[in-house]
Amino acid sequence: MTAKINSEDYALALANRSAALYHLKEYDACIQDIHHALENKYPTELSYKLYEREVKCLKHIGNISQAKLKFKEFLSHLSLAFVSKEKKKDLEMKMKRFLKESNLNETNNKQDKLNVIKLFGGPNKNIPALSKFVKMKYSESMGRCLVVSSDINPGEVLAIEKPYAGVLRCESYGYNCQNCFKRCLSGIPCLKCTLVIYCDESCRKKSYDSGHKYECLIFSTFRSWPGMDHMEHLSLYIFLKSICKLGFDEYIATVCALNTDTTDPMMRGFNNNGKYLSDQFCSVYTLEGNESKRTVSDLFLRHCYAAVMVSIMTLAGLQIPNHQLGTVGESLVHIICVVSSNAHGITQLLNCETQLKKNLAVDKRFIPVASFLMPVLSLLNHHCDPNVVRHNYNGTVVLTAIQPISKDSQLFDNYGLLYATHPKESRLQRLKNQYCFCCECSTCKDNWPLYDVLADQPRSECKIFTDISSDLLQKSSMKLYEIINKIKSKECDGLQYIQFLYSHLKLLHDNIKRPWGEYCDCQETIKEILYSTANKFIIEDY
Repeated sequence: MTAKINSEDYALALANRSAALYHLKEYDACIQDIHHALENKYPTELSYKLYEREVKCLKHIGNISQAKLKFKEFLSHLSLAFVSKEKKKDLEMKMKRFLKESNLNETNNKQDKLNVIKLFGGPNKNIPALSKFVKMKYSESMGRCLVVSSDINPGEVLAIEKPYAGVLRCESYGYNCQNCFKRCLSGIPCLKCTLVIYCDESCRKKSYDSGHKYECLIFSTFRSWPGMDHMEHLSLYIFLKSICKLGFDEYIATVCALNTDTTDPMMRGFNNNGKYLSDQFCSVYTLEGNESKRTVSDLFLRHCYAAVMVSIMTLAGLQIPNHQLGTVGESLVHIICVVSSNAHGITQLLNCETQLKKNLAVDKRFIPVASFLMPVLSLLNHHCDPNVVRHNYNGTVVLTAIQPISKDSQLFDNYGLLYATHPKESRLQRLKNQYCFCCECSTCKDNWPLYDVLADQPRSECKIFTDISSDLLQKSSMKLYEIINKIKSKECDGLQYIQFLYSHLKLLHDNIKRPWGEYCDCQETIKEILYSTANKFIIEDY
């Protein structure tokens, strides 16, 4: 949107978009645009059109009582319209008939009950983003890591974390909220730039106060700077957000204290109350940046990024005292390295249809949404066959067990390189280049085959290492593929079968030798269901 805020042009643009949203049957987004238009100098003599549209939206979504109340407002504003008495009477009669029409084809006012996501066992006392059955450990070889203190079944939620900071990927500018990262069809622009949108006034204010007031001034320049991408943008935003949150003097003091901190490595990032919190700068700054393992050319490039950032911020008016330029630059270099080693990406389905190729969902129509820095989930180490999976719920990331995990075992995430989809050599090379380590997980040591190979294995090659009945396994397997076919044919989204899928996954894990294609199919089906039904869940507050 480029129309001036609080102008008639802006209100007309919102009203026209509401009309488009109505025809797309995006009724909630349509109502939001109607309200914004009415708040922004929409012509009084035309306002009856918007009230008429809102009445129709409310009826379509099943809110009949609210539609009847809004109908009274429609009549009130219709009296102000520059149309003939006959036209007014005709519109009134049409709306009365519309309200009396049967609503059998529309959703009723009783909405589907949302599924509540809650941490397994409640939150960890010292690291509240984690389940109480997950704890932090430290080893010289792997650094800090997360382990479970109890046996874990597939489907258990082990972490719920909001990012310290996040930035949209360029593919999602204009489509997702800059603050909460939700897809928003009725977004409103920043008050000072037209490069970002927000889902509502609350998100716009939060974003402005937490860093966009500085980012806004340099956003256009930064986006067009050669070599600067979403990782550098996230690094800059972490700095700006921290400055807004702490103030410049406290930021410098915190950085200096953390740079000279000799605390036990496992306790770095914990605050004075002994808690490791996702919204505190100390948790971010003490993450591993792997500077000592990086090449000279890599570090030189990151120093150049920091120098450009400082220059752009200074030219934009951010007051950085000359004697503090070195500390600011040094902190930015470290943040850039931390982001490179710890950032997480979130995606969303391009459309609501889940695409399954063969049985494994490898033809995902996902688009990148944002890059996050999450201090707790950054403690997860990599495995090419991870035992947890991450899903995004409107800017909050939920970590769910995707395998049975035995007590005292480590939680393993995946850094975007699965054994089933990436050859061993390419996995090792990319992990070494970006994350500065050589993967020695079991799938790399044993060189597990790609999914394409596993998918062609005959059932006769399945190795059962227990005395379980083969008929029981086969019956459960048949139900798995019946569910997959139902999802492929769009009979259902699969959510009603999620508990069976978790139990089938455990059945396979406990009885068959891996790697096995069916195990992959079950895992990927669970992942796809969780992706495509995210709007049917709500996260419990702690």
